[in-house]
Amino acid sequence: MKMNLTELAQSAHVDKQRVEEYVKNGLLGTDHSATEFDDSDLYWIDMIQCFQDNGTSLSDLSGLMPRCRQAQAKMTQV
Repeated sequence: MKMNLTELAQSAHVDKQRVEEYVKNGLLGTDHSATEFDDSDLYWIDMIQCFQDNGTSLSDLSGLMPRCRQAQAKMTQV
């Protein structure tokens, strides 16, 4: 399901500014626009929040999230 930024923030139970920060830092990927999102972005927001809850900075996540995406892509190819 396609969503705009506000709908995504509401569905993820986070404020809009936090999602904007994730987009700005490239944490939701570069496959889509910064204004249209889908259900997979909810998964990545949950993942980002889990890492942040355990002390990972947004700066560290900027390097980590692309590797997480690559690993997920490899797992779904099997």
